[in-house]
Amino acid sequence: MITRYGMNDEFGMVAMEHVQNQYLGGDASLTCSPETQTKIDEMTVALVKQQQEKATRLLKDNINKLHEITKYLYEKETISGEEFMAILNKKEVDPSVVAPAAPETTTAQTEI
Repeated sequence: MITRYGMNDEFGMVAMEHVQNQYLGGDASLTCSPETQTKIDEMTVALVKQQQEKATRLLKDNINKLHEITKYLYEKETISGEEFMAILNKKEVDPSVVAPAAPETTTAQTEI
């Protein structure tokens, strides 16, 4: 997204990737300096880390709903979109699937 569509605050809406032969795998090459390529790599790593943290937070915030959906799938084996959304949007949580409170981990503990 950063190189092909220029979606970054620092670079603005400037595409820095040129795609050739888009029908057979799409060979791509960057049209910028090595220093800019390094910045792009750093931004990509930061973006991936940020989104991974967001995904982890969403999963932790909705762990009881995930357990409820898991229980439903375990019992029925399939789930429709309507059934999935009904469980997800339900206000109260099935007490049989409430996850125990996980201890808070520090950054140092997770990196070990």
